[in-house]
Amino acid sequence: MRRFFVQVVCIVVVFLLSYLAVRPLFVRGFFPVHDDTQPSRVYEMAKALTQGQFPVRIVQDLGYGYGYPIFNFYAPLPYYIGAAFNIVGMDAISAAKMMYATGILLALVSMYFLGREIAGNMAGIVSAVIFTYVPYHAVDIYVRGAVGEYYALGFLPLFFLGLFLIQKSENKKDDKKGKVKRLGLLLSSAGLAGILLSHNILGMVTLYFISCGLLFLFIYSLIKKRGFSLLFSFILTIALGVGLSAFFTIPAVVEKGYTRVESLTKGGSNFSSNFVYPDQLWNSQWGYGGSAPGRTDGLSFKIGKYNLFLGLLSVVVLFVLYFRKKLSDGIFRFILLIFAIFPVSVYFMLEQSSLFWRILPGFSFIQYPWRFLTFAVFSLSALSAVIFLPLKRKFVIPLAIILVIPAVFLNYKYFQPKEYIQFQQSYYTGSDNLRFKISKISDEYLPPGIFIPKRQSEVVYHNLISGNNLKILSILAESATQKKYSIYVSQKGNFSTQIAYFPGWQAKIDGKNENIGDKKGLINIEIPSGNHTLEFSFDNTFVRTLSNAISILGLILLLYVSLFWDTKLRWPKRKNQ
Repeated sequence: MRRFFVQVVCIVVVFLLSYLAVRPLFVRGFFPVHDDTQPSRVYEMAKALTQGQFPVRIVQDLGYGYGYPIFNFYAPLPYYIGAAFNIVGMDAISAAKMMYATGILLALVSMYFLGREIAGNMAGIVSAVIFTYVPYHAVDIYVRGAVGEYYALGFLPLFFLGLFLIQKSENKKDDKKGKVKRLGLLLSSAGLAGILLSHNILGMVTLYFISCGLLFLFIYSLIKKRGFSLLFSFILTIALGVGLSAFFTIPAVVEKGYTRVESLTKGGSNFSSNFVYPDQLWNSQWGYGGSAPGRTDGLSFKIGKYNLFLGLLSVVVLFVLYFRKKLSDGIFRFILLIFAIFPVSVYFMLEQSSLFWRILPGFSFIQYPWRFLTFAVFSLSALSAVIFLPLKRKFVIPLAIILVIPAVFLNYKYFQPKEYIQFQQSYYTGSDNLRFKISKISDEYLPPGIFIPKRQSEVVYHNLISGNNLKILSILAESATQKKYSIYVSQKGNFSTQIAYFPGWQAKIDGKNENIGDKKGLINIEIPSGNHTLEFSFDNTFVRTLSNAISILGLILLLYVSLFWDTKLRWPKRKNQ
């Protein structure tokens, strides 16, 4: 009970220390960010959920009104959270702010528990505060509005916490080994799924890091002639995490060819124009602009001098403890792995890594090399807990106070928007703005060849219109996934709708299934003459049905492993071990 009370007090303390980071979210009004669509996406997600769509894949108003499969491709987890606030009664702007705040607190809590597991409660508080106030965190929240990125940032400590517990369980006695390992499997699987469901690109990069880590662990096990039980546990947790997120990740990869997503890698978004200079990581001017070639960037890529200093100090302490045999080999290797993320991340932000950017699959979709700052600041923040490992108890609290104060007061000034604007709800949720101004910000998931409106008058308000021998007698339904019309056709022919063509759409005429075609990115259908009931429905494809099934199976397996898995049933060890 006392231990639980202490943890509650520590969490309350880190919540209070995060106040300056979240305070701007509770000021009246909203603030402009680069991705100025967040309240609209929250609103559209909530609208789709209340219409019975789950998992949400397509929304009605975005994509210029054609119907936009944004959540089939754009990581949806933060928007489910924002939509929950909207559904229970918050307006779209307030719900978006709560979505922002939840992401900040997620990072705070998950890093606290990782730091605590490494070196105790005070180490957890320090790591959490440093993580919360790194400058790049402020860039993601108040400059870019990159909600998915800082949600993924928040799930990273949870993922590594799970792996750390699995590692520690190898040294536990049998009566504790199972409990610790099962908890580790649960946390790491949930953390990885959270990353993959929060941000496609950071999820892909995380899987690259994981693949390299598993390869090194495999080689190490072979060289040292150790068993593969730890490797097996890591592979299992990764499989479960990927499985949980399969309902989104598999269709997002398999079906992207039906969209214009390749446009994301061209022009100013091409990685070759967005490498960072080393001195920009040390110090770069704060701003609310965008990324640009050379040194003309309008936003900062600074890691933070204080964070770099603590990172260096942590590495020194780590190696001193190891060479004095104060750390086990397993714990040392794990913390060293967290440290290795930092130099690798820095390297991939620099132009010297351009060869790898050209040859590694999927890297062009990262667009901005400085996105690796996510992993760099995570590494330094987690490492800061190491400083507490050699301390006697009487020095722990004073050192925590000494380290926390600069972390807050050197960086809190970055956690504020450029300005507040008293937007009306209609700016983000009104039909006109949704179908034009907001749609223009993100339209890469529309089909290739579709007509892109250049003015408000060209957007779509109804997905079927009268003309060319077709007359609409009445509109019976027109939601994101169901569209039904009573029509009269004077002469048989092929008719184009105003519905974006995408796999999953099916058509019925008078209750009978009919084939549909693709004409310039729009659904095309042949209709006989006479009076008819024409219906379109958006259903799962085979890929989506399979992916949903994998996620359900992954959830069942995770629950089983977390509750009942017998850790004695593991990869066999070598006989000579």
